[in-house]
Amino acid sequence: MRTDPFMRDVIGLAYKSYNRAKSFVEGKPDREIRHPEWTRLLLDQFDRPDDTRNVMVTGSKGKGSHAILLAAILQRAGLRVGLFTGPHLVDFMERFRVDGTPIPESDFARLMRQVSQVSETLPVPEGQYIGPVGLLAVVAALWFREQSTDVNVYECGRGALHDDVNQVLHAVAVVSPIFLEHARELGPTLADVAREKAGVVTDATKFVVSHQQTSDVLTALHAACLRHGTRLEIVEAEGLQAPRVYLPGPGSRAVDVELPSGGPYLAVNAEVAAAGATAVFEVWPELARRVPTPIDLRQLQLPGRMQVVRERPLTVVDGTIHRDSARFVAAWLNNWLVRHADRQVGLVFGLPADKDVTGVLEVLCPLASFVVVAKARNPHLHFDAGVASVSRTFLADVEECTDIGDAVRAADRRLGDDDLLLVLGTQSFVGDALLYFAAPTQSLWTVSQPGGVVR
Repeated sequence: MRTDPFMRDVIGLAYKSYNRAKSFVEGKPDREIRHPEWTRLLLDQFDRPDDTRNVMVTGSKGKGSHAILLAAILQRAGLRVGLFTGPHLVDFMERFRVDGTPIPESDFARLMRQVSQVSETLPVPEGQYIGPVGLLAVVAALWFREQSTDVNVYECGRGALHDDVNQVLHAVAVVSPIFLEHARELGPTLADVAREKAGVVTDATKFVVSHQQTSDVLTALHAACLRHGTRLEIVEAEGLQAPRVYLPGPGSRAVDVELPSGGPYLAVNAEVAAAGATAVFEVWPELARRVPTPIDLRQLQLPGRMQVVRERPLTVVDGTIHRDSARFVAAWLNNWLVRHADRQVGLVFGLPADKDVTGVLEVLCPLASFVVVAKARNPHLHFDAGVASVSRTFLADVEECTDIGDAVRAADRRLGDDDLLLVLGTQSFVGDALLYFAAPTQSLWTVSQPGGVVR
């Protein structure tokens, strides 16, 4: 993949509008500084490429996993599927996919220049900007139109009500678990965050599928759906049964979804993704004509989500940033330890100080033999010595390293071929790990290990 100045300059076009307004908007809440209506106007300037079948995914935990799983189910159901996610892990082009394959750089460069040129003609006043992710969503919509996709799945940014991606017309929405996050941008309480996320329900939205949520979140979702006349389905997913997609119409049938092995987190998210696919077929029944039985996802790869990047010692990379996601990793780890009780477990950990460091370490340190703390290369993230101090409150054997390479080498000196290494942290740290291990992130489909999901 090219990383020359030309491509860096093309990618930089997405941030041009924001950079002009940066001094006016930094540190302020989204409701004061974000103006997603400019993204809507930009889409209209291109003759509404989003006026098609689209699904929007929002939430706090597992948005990317839900989007990938839903897109994969729809693809294996016989459809041509566009997928827009963010941020990327290794390569910027990962944000745009059709049938699991990223956009060619040449197509991205062509469309990004077109979108940037038109955006420069819009009368955006000083102190306002067209969000970078909004510009990229327009690129995605244009490319999906060129690719004649049947349906597209978009992952929202951190919110929804004031999020640029949410300007893409969507008749179906999927809501992953919501918790208090981005308090500065979305609001100081869970009720504030819930109202922002519930903005995924628009006048165009006919069907919303959500995980079971807390009372604050359910209140916001119910209110939004009532206001817009939208159907809401709450899925009480437990990951204890095979996900099923239900097809509408005379002679309706249930179709099982076969999953790659990936622990309980994958099964739970897949149940909700399958419900999202059911909503797609209910809203657009013409898409249900050629669905096979079963829907086979056994070759699906979710980059950076319990992904095997090396066999000996078994090395698994996951984006674990808070207590809830750590519990899913712990559930998988406990199952592994039942079969490998005499093995060591090394934990390489890279989480900025503003994340739930204590929650993750409290859950996982009791299962680990040692911890190696490291930093991501991303200069915008703050890593400090306090992370190592917190680690030592739960496990005495803690080592500090500068980056992913030093951390893995330090862990490898202590692990045998039959032991286990978990590399966990924020997305930037996960991206560093995937790059270090040269793990595949291009296609979402794989037939071989390493680079698959944990077995």
